[in-house]
Amino acid sequence: MARVHGRAGGTLLRKIAIAFATLLGVVVAAGAAGRLLSPYLAWPLAALFALYLFKLALVDQAFRRALRAKSKGLSGERRVGALLEALPEGWRVFHDVELEGENADHVVVGPPGVFSVEVKHYAGRVVARPDGLFVNGRRQDRIVRQAWRQAHMLEAWLGVEVQPVLVFVGSEVEGARAGPLPVLTPEG
Repeated sequence: MARVHGRAGGTLLRKIAIAFATLLGVVVAAGAAGRLLSPYLAWPLAALFALYLFKLALVDQAFRRALRAKSKGLSGERRVGALLEALPEGWRVFHDVELEGENADHVVVGPPGVFSVEVKHYAGRVVARPDGLFVNGRRQDRIVRQAWRQAHMLEAWLGVEVQPVLVFVGSEVEGARAGPLPVLTPEG
């Protein structure tokens, strides 16, 4: 088994926890404020306020989309992380590596070299061609640039060549490379 460092999806899990902790903090603050105004109505008012916040969160499409994306991203990173952890002895897997304001989902070090693995959990069809990457028919240069940028940051930090790899979870992938960037599914 590979030696493992860190926890897959740690950054996404922290972001989800912060969102829920913020909602909880607002409810507690509302309860404390209500207690100052009327001790008997404090917690019922806080409960009503909490229901209002959760209703707002469920109705707000941007909030729901962001939470769903983070949850899907977390499950994708964990799935790929578990597969990488099953690599044989001689490999090292680093999860959730912080890089100057962003993070590499996984960094894998083994006999063939060092790899930066970026995971995306998208539904639909992914097409990797020599002229670019297309997700559901739309060109996605941003994702390709992200994978290369993280590999270059790691190269500067480690002083060795780093090969970026893009892994799509939940997608049908056609083609193996977007230019020189390998594009895989978890099974690949």
